[in-house]
Amino acid sequence: MDPTADATAAGLLTGLAAFEESLFLLRPKLHRYCARMIGSAIEAEDVVQETFVNAIEASRRHPDVGNSEAWLFRIAHNMALDHLRQRARQQKLASDQDPAMISDPTDEVYRRQAAAAGLRAFMRLSVAQRSSVILMDVLGYTLVEIGDMGSTRE
Repeated sequence: MDPTADATAAGLLTGLAAFEESLFLLRPKLHRYCARMIGSAIEAEDVVQETFVNAIEASRRHPDVGNSEAWLFRIAHNMALDHLRQRARQQKLASDQDPAMISDPTDEVYRRQAAAAGLRAFMRLSVAQRSSVILMDVLGYTLVEIGDMGSTRE
């Protein structure tokens, strides 16, 4: 048995365990982020799972990621964008009707009108603006941390 190979395998297992631990700890934040980006907690769960699959696959190719939290949020951000694009394509194919003309069920409930108006305004923001608002106001990141996440490349 080669002691160097054993040490390398032990180091990889330790690194994998640490990576899995970081995934577990960041899951609630990633889910909240994706839910706010997409507008659906149920669909966000799918995006988070896809994020984890992509992160695990990418970690095998690039095991030495500097800031794993920023890296995971970048993957989640890209997955959420892909999901929003896919949803828009599906909605366009399914309906020839102008989306602005489709009634919103929240309009029927008076006490939710303010929340619905706020959500509509929020969803009109660009993806980068929406992402920054979620990271700062919902997840509590500072502007410097958000800037660092935006400059991190996969």
